[in-house]
Amino acid sequence: MNKEQLKGSQTAKNGFLNEDDIVNKFNNWNTDEDAQKCLLIMEYDFSKIEYVKAVKLSGFKTDVQAQITVKLKEVIDVQNLQVKLVSNPK
Repeated sequence: MNKEQLKGSQTAKNGFLNEDDIVNKFNNWNTDEDAQKCLLIMEYDFSKIEYVKAVKLSGFKTDVQAQITVKLKEVIDVQNLQVKLVSNPK
């Protein structure tokens, strides 16, 4: 493998690790500040969230799907998220 192939391979591996990290953050939304910020941006009221389950998808344009169950409404809202790895040569 040449230098460029190794760099591309490492970038892909790091991207998959980022997806796992996002899944873990949403699955622990009640203690994870980053997930809470995302849910606020998505305009969820924490007092109405009953359950959040995030799963990593493969073979789709979406990388992570967060399923949010809202209390008393018998509704499950789904947010499809794309996770991007930002590379900085510095």
